Amino acid sequence: MLSYLANSVRPEIQMAVHQTARFSMNPMRSHELAIMRIGRYLVDNPDRGMIYTVDKSKGLEVYVDADFAGCWSSADSSNADNVLSRTGFVICYAGCPVIWSSKLQTEIALSTAEAEYIAMSQALREAIPIQRLAKEI
Repeated sequence: MLSYLANSVRPEIQMAVHQTARFSMNPMRSHELAIMRIGRYLVDNPDRGMIYTVDKSKGLEVYVDADFAGCWSSADSSNADNVLSRTGFVICYAGCPVIWSSKLQTEIALSTAEAEYIAMSQALREAIPIQRLAKEI
């Protein structure tokens, strides 16, 4: 249910939902508390969510960012999942977001520049087909 909300109308909870979903095979009390906190946020903020205001002067826009090895800590440096970078992007058409994503990269980046390059590549894999579709229409 939370994944549906995060992917359809409430993108601001996507990161928190993803982090709790990573531990669905071995949940702990802290993960249950995190899910309850997300639920309280949704109940307390029913007026937030996607608001579409069309601006016909804008075309296709892609916003991309990467977090280089954001989960790394010296306490658990042997865990390979901790060194994965995170990609986030939003693709907008006419000022309205049509695709957005926040996910861990599958490759281990060796620098911030490499993490940003991987993020740009992932975003453009989504944006190029939309650009071609817009040209056909």
